[in-house]
Amino acid sequence: ALKRNKIKIKRLFPLSAPPLPRFQLLPRLCLPMNYEQRLIAAAKFVYAGDSVADDPPVNSVDLGVKATLKPHQVEGVSWLVRRYLLGVNVILGDEMGLGKTLQAISLLSYLKVYLKTPGPFLVLCPLSVTDGWMSEMANFAPKLRVLSYTGEKEHRRNLRRKIYESMSREASDAKSLPFDVLLTTYDIVLLDEDFLSQVPWCYAIIDEAQRLKNPSSVLYNVLKEHFVMPRKLLMTGTPIQNNLSELWALLHFCMPSVFGTLEQFISAFKEAGDPSCPDADKAKEQFKILKYVIGAFMLRRTKSQLIELGTLVLPPLTEITVMAPLVALQKKVYMSILRKELTHLLALASGAPNTRSLQNIVIQLRKACSHPYHFAGIEPEPYEEGEHLVQASGKLLILDHLLQKLHACGHRVLLFSQMTQTLDILQDYLELRKYSYERLDGSIRAEERFAAIRSFSHNRSKFEAEQNAAFVFLISTRAGGVGLNLVAADTVIFYEQDWNPQVDKQALQRAHRIGQTNHVLSINLVTEQSVEEVIMRRAQRKLQLSHNIVGDDVLDQEGKEMAGAEAGDLRSVMLGLHMLDPAEVTNEESDKFDRNELTAMAETIMAFRNEERSARDDKFEVKPANFLNEFNVVTKRGPESIKLDHILDETSYLEWVEKFKEASQINHNPIFELGNRRSLPEEKHLKAEAAKKKAEEEKLSKWETLGYHSLSVKDPVSAPDTDISSDSGAVHFVYGDCTRPSKVSPSELTIIFSCVDTSGNWGHGGMFDALARLSTSVPAAYERASEFGDLHLGDLHLIEITEDLAKGGDSPHAPQWVALAVVQSYNPRHKVPRGSISIPDLERCLSKASYSAAQKSASIHMPRIGYQDGSDRSEWYTIERLLRKYAALHDINIFVYYFRRASQS
Repeated sequence: ALKRNKIKIKRLFPLSAPPLPRFQLLPRLCLPMNYEQRLIAAAKFVYAGDSVADDPPVNSVDLGVKATLKPHQVEGVSWLVRRYLLGVNVILGDEMGLGKTLQAISLLSYLKVYLKTPGPFLVLCPLSVTDGWMSEMANFAPKLRVLSYTGEKEHRRNLRRKIYESMSREASDAKSLPFDVLLTTYDIVLLDEDFLSQVPWCYAIIDEAQRLKNPSSVLYNVLKEHFVMPRKLLMTGTPIQNNLSELWALLHFCMPSVFGTLEQFISAFKEAGDPSCPDADKAKEQFKILKYVIGAFMLRRTKSQLIELGTLVLPPLTEITVMAPLVALQKKVYMSILRKELTHLLALASGAPNTRSLQNIVIQLRKACSHPYHFAGIEPEPYEEGEHLVQASGKLLILDHLLQKLHACGHRVLLFSQMTQTLDILQDYLELRKYSYERLDGSIRAEERFAAIRSFSHNRSKFEAEQNAAFVFLISTRAGGVGLNLVAADTVIFYEQDWNPQVDKQALQRAHRIGQTNHVLSINLVTEQSVEEVIMRRAQRKLQLSHNIVGDDVLDQEGKEMAGAEAGDLRSVMLGLHMLDPAEVTNEESDKFDRNELTAMAETIMAFRNEERSARDDKFEVKPANFLNEFNVVTKRGPESIKLDHILDETSYLEWVEKFKEASQINHNPIFELGNRRSLPEEKHLKAEAAKKKAEEEKLSKWETLGYHSLSVKDPVSAPDTDISSDSGAVHFVYGDCTRPSKVSPSELTIIFSCVDTSGNWGHGGMFDALARLSTSVPAAYERASEFGDLHLGDLHLIEITEDLAKGGDSPHAPQWVALAVVQSYNPRHKVPRGSISIPDLERCLSKASYSAAQKSASIHMPRIGYQDGSDRSEWYTIERLLRKYAALHDINIFVYYFRRASQS
């Protein structure tokens, strides 16, 4: 129906953007010119419009905003308005943290309040920042009616129905629409393209527009070819992350008739984009032209520029790189990886490496640098929290001392990591130290994501933070590195670095931005003499080369950095492995940390906050080794400190390979081969097994005599390879009743998972009543297990449902099972008899349930466990992590149900 009414919709709501007669004449005037001349003519046309145009009014009344704009924001809004009136689509490329969102909102408010433009306006952004957009528009532009087009499929269907009804009314303009601004995400634009592409958007704003850097992407082409959005603004703090082709993609999206093809653009400016160009004069001339052209279509300001001009005041930023040593366990794991990959290391020396193999080696080495517990079999049994977690990693030892000082002084921390498995380890560490925290990664659902951000940002003062808010915000760099405002923190720690330093730079701006009142300390933890140091030194070297060629302007600041590990980069990184001396692996003295040294290092880092700083941000390197004795352990990092030779030293690498082969033969220890678990002393193990077997035989004999058959599931005999997980297993979040799984999985075998305690008394209400209605055999089996002493923490009782389920509305043809997980203790003598959920026992039950589901080709359905009404998000993070782990491990689907009460629509 919507497709049939497409023409009618567009007729009802004509585009209200101003005509573009002056700019439309430009292509015809420029036909005799070559590509470069045409771009210069287009830029001159825009600059000429600037010179003759009156400055548009940008006071709060005319803008319709309830905010006092800073001088650079006033300038930015004025620039955006002039470009709009001239008919030019542009990029707002201000550095992160300068208030691009407020400038864009001011423009939309100006269009409606001052120019009386009826809209509709479209705002596209990542899911993580939709909450921020809604909040800022509500606070600063109350005259804008905003519709958040997000949420579940059914919710969006209802919104579409309301919008369509409004658009179907007889009207000559867009006043009947229920919104001025529609806010949605990239993913939803693709999902609901058929509807959203039919609306003729008067103006579109695309936030975090680096998502459009690939002109071959589905998102780029859907927006460009299918959406009616002739007037648009792109917003990005990193207009260039890797190369000039990304810049062209953004400029072409804005003004395709001006910027032509990628081949034309690269041909015209390839020298400007190549730091190694032998003709420096030509490169500088091309860069000068490129800068002139870009300036007409992109507004780019950096914090350092504005601070030097005196138009922006921000607290100081001090960046410190702490070089962390490998502890003995890490060295052995590191060597084990290299020993395992020796064939590929030799192949690299011959010049014929496999890129996939190299990438895997680098990833495994980076895991060892972060924490050896990334690998199965390294963590000592029994798997319990303890100091071994901290002592196993040089980085974590240093982080431990830093957080102690930061917590004592009332500071708050953003802790970034690349790998979610590292976040899991850091979360275990925070639990060990009893530090309060929030967590945000790609697996966190939107509701928890927004709640975590609000919770962390709610209390700003140090004293409030100690009492009410989280001390640490755990964030995966890719999930939370853009668009968020987290100025409640004044310390940013990078436990792992991204391949692309611009990604970390973006993440740093979550705290060092407008609204921050404290001196911001950024701490990068880098493992010295390892693959991490090689990656860091290469990044510094490449940024410095760009700086030497193109100066301090936009292109050098954004660099031509690698966004990922390409073949040449990987080869260079591997050739830098000779920084680690294999002989050092057996040096036990190098593993001994002096607690006083670590404390002194932490105090020195903390002292940076109290020192007077210049207007420019400072960068330092710190090495904790021999901290009490060395004088020059803190060095200011500048161009002169980047000493890594960028030339590939293959001779040194070959010498290192030979030295490594000798050391690996001498120091080979099978205990540290990845995948091997430590075994208990043989004699003690055999005695324990014999006693256990005898007790089990006696128990089974008694049960057989009394006619009892246990439904308890045994531990899986074997688990899949923990290094390999399936992409098809997943956790799904749905609304409904988990005891009626056929509504979600109508043709699939199903297991209903529910938690119980050790009391043996079947409860009332909630899941107890629902399961009893499903089958009386469920409570009967539970009570009988208690009667025969078959109810222990960690047990999973799998009960098959054989009754006809048609009376409950479910299909009678699909067999079902109910899995009762015994995860809560019960002691009637305690004031609160029922204990809280035991996470280790829950994990054991999930392991059994997921293994059983895989054997039966079934899915698991459960209510939400643990986290209720936001009272303990950390527990839910842990549970959700376990669900995803076992869904992937056993290639099954797990459905978590949110129960929608009758009062909820």
